[in-house]
Amino acid sequence: MRLDEVNWARLLPYSRGNEDAEFEHDFVAQFKVSYLVLPVEMRIKLCCILYELTTTHTLDLTAFSMCCAMLARMLRREDRLTAQDITFDWRKLYDLVRNIVVPKIWQDNPIQQRSKLKNIVDLICEANRFFPQSAAMEVFEELLPQIQFNSMDRQILTVQLLTLFVPTARPPKGVELVTSGPQSTDPQRWLPTIFSLWSFNLRTSVFDAYLMNLVTTLVLEQRGQLKLTNEQLRFVFASGLHFFNLPVSRGAATLPRNISMQLRDSSGVYRMQAGAGLPLKEERAHSFARFIVYTMHDESSGGTLELFEQLVQMIEPFYHPSNNGAWSGLLARFLRHLAKELLQRSRAEAAEDCEVPVDARLSRSVRRRLVVLVRTLAMLLLFSKGEDSVSMSHSTLKHLAELEPDLIFRPLLDTLYTAIDSVTETHRMISAM
Repeated sequence: MRLDEVNWARLLPYSRGNEDAEFEHDFVAQFKVSYLVLPVEMRIKLCCILYELTTTHTLDLTAFSMCCAMLARMLRREDRLTAQDITFDWRKLYDLVRNIVVPKIWQDNPIQQRSKLKNIVDLICEANRFFPQSAAMEVFEELLPQIQFNSMDRQILTVQLLTLFVPTARPPKGVELVTSGPQSTDPQRWLPTIFSLWSFNLRTSVFDAYLMNLVTTLVLEQRGQLKLTNEQLRFVFASGLHFFNLPVSRGAATLPRNISMQLRDSSGVYRMQAGAGLPLKEERAHSFARFIVYTMHDESSGGTLELFEQLVQMIEPFYHPSNNGAWSGLLARFLRHLAKELLQRSRAEAAEDCEVPVDARLSRSVRRRLVVLVRTLAMLLLFSKGEDSVSMSHSTLKHLAELEPDLIFRPLLDTLYTAIDSVTETHRMISAM
């Protein structure tokens, strides 16, 4: 639907009906409070209009920001709009982003362009599930030829664009997957390409953060229907282990991922947030935790549960209170995200309207083993020297207690009683209280 085809007076009964330059502001401002009561048909028309305003019309920064915020707010309500109701052309948003980060002419106001870019990125994060599933192959055909291994800045930009524009949502109900051809909608076809790109670069922490976010989002959206090989699982766990920056070597020179520290200043102009505005370190911990929780389905050899048990054995010494360092905060956030995501998945799969296949749901035995592993680390973190780490251990134990109270309360109370009775370790008593 184009703007010149819309009967404004009928579509917007709450507006003044004028067509002057102020109409765009009135359009967004008045629907901030009235869009929730609109019927589905009117909501779809409104989304089409806002999308066209955002992508094809030259608006000032204020009107553009309001249109982006309004459209993102409407698309965020998954219970009100689905991919069956509306689809968007990803190229329009891609052209907007590319014209800002790779301008053909000099931009007079780079600060204003950066503010506009942030609004576009926030909108793309919400509009991604409305891109057609066949757009994935189009995105790869557009972006992969742009990769230049002799230019790290361009590589970072390409990876960021991949994480933003590759559709990760499942096809709508009743739509079958197309497994071959240029219009393929099966993620299993292009997932090896992601891992190949991941392994071909220098495997720095910057690439790991964005590509893990893409793989994690894909696993989460597919709801148990995406199968990763054991090699791919080990690859992601190896990358996740490097996120923590643990002092496991004599010098930073032996860690090739630290090369990215020298690239941040030169690539900062292209840096875009991959998630909902979270800091990069928090996004790393959150993405890795979500990947672990949502790829855990059974107790098979070489699966996620076995790899996580090995990971716990490697990082357990760094949770000890006497082994405090720069890595402590990231490890604590990782543990809190693990427990929170595990609780959310258990609640979602226990609901009556759960769409996850029965064979892909988390079994009780696997969940109890995972709770015991996380409990071991949380008990060590309980007496950490940092107040933030102690607070995160409280949140972790709270989430675990909602899942398996019999595995948490008895060992927790025994630990607390011992800490309170201790005379020589006063810091343990303070944490226990």
